[in-house]
Amino acid sequence: MSTERIAALRKAVEASPDDDMLRLILAESLATAGDAVGALDEYAVLLDRGALPAEHLVAVGELAATAERLPLLRGCLEAARQAGVVEGTGRLQQLVDEIVTRRTGVLVPAGGVDPAPMQAEVLRESTTFDRVGGMDDVKQLIHRLVILPLSRLELYAKYGRRAGGGVLLYGPPGCGKTLLARATAGECGLPFVNVRIEDVMDPYLGVSERNLHAAFERARASAPCVLFLDELDALAFARHKHGGSDARRLVDVLLQELDAIGSENDGLLVLAATNAPWDVDEAMLRPGRFDRVVFVPPPDEAARASIVDVLLRDVPTAGVDLRALAARTPMFSGADLRAVVERALDRVIDEALATGQEPPLSGAHLEAAAEVVRPTTLDWLHRVRGYIEFANHSERYDDVAAYLRTKDVRRRMAG
Repeated sequence: MSTERIAALRKAVEASPDDDMLRLILAESLATAGDAVGALDEYAVLLDRGALPAEHLVAVGELAATAERLPLLRGCLEAARQAGVVEGTGRLQQLVDEIVTRRTGVLVPAGGVDPAPMQAEVLRESTTFDRVGGMDDVKQLIHRLVILPLSRLELYAKYGRRAGGGVLLYGPPGCGKTLLARATAGECGLPFVNVRIEDVMDPYLGVSERNLHAAFERARASAPCVLFLDELDALAFARHKHGGSDARRLVDVLLQELDAIGSENDGLLVLAATNAPWDVDEAMLRPGRFDRVVFVPPPDEAARASIVDVLLRDVPTAGVDLRALAARTPMFSGADLRAVVERALDRVIDEALATGQEPPLSGAHLEAAAEVVRPTTLDWLHRVRGYIEFANHSERYDDVAAYLRTKDVRRRMAG
């Protein structure tokens, strides 16, 4: 394939970027000419659009493997499975496993366990508690339960007490549970492995369980470290509430990993977060698993001021009183405060368009926006109040019950 023709094809694609057939011809021409990188770039565009023909998926996946383009290889494998392609998909899965093993050092078992959602290199977390505004009571509790045992290993070893175990953070959405988990790892100077629900769940039989096992193996290989399981209620949904067998199998695997059946969890601290602790399987909350349950409330006034300060860090402002705004936004989550700032910025942009000037964001803009945004935490608090009244027999959620009895919270919920 002459360079002149490839150059002409490139110009044609630039002129008609939505012409998928023309882009496919360019990709094939580049591959024939030995320009694998250029060809894969074009194939990736077609795959993202869902315009890569099924008969090309295996060949493109193999080419992506030679260039170590793992995301593209995975995309071809998934698209081939969805398209019902049988021949060649086993080879693509094998190539995925080989690349993941080379990058992570974790041997992928036969059958396609792909720990790829884990980072190729687990780095030490740099976020610390000084990045978490307010919530001093929660930070002190986490320090006592988590950080002290890991920082004073010799003291705990003297009394035969091992560091590690599981801590479950629960509370309304958007209130900093993930940030607290990261800060905990940073305070301990440990790597942080974040396992999200999309990293584990897979529609194919048995893959979710293998993904979960791979996540724990990756964390064990990096121990001592912090493994964080987000949305635990989705991973460990109460088995008595679920009629299917798939969720039961995933819960069973998670229980085995927490109990270190066939493995060693020394130095592995497992943190988890959930908005719905009442939906977590009761077996998860027994001693030795997630036996420490910590309530993360909506940010207090100091935390709200800190959050807004971060949100406005790169915004031109004038006359903004962070403490006054924090006092006007009780029960607001971090996400709610972001909504306030975004609405205020919309007002500033409207003024700029109307006047042709570029005014700074003022306290008046923020106050006006705060009047129309409602705290989303109230729905969660009303829901948890009903649960506590009728189902808190174990007194596990006494901390949130005490929070609900505070004067400011009762007044806000009544209003």
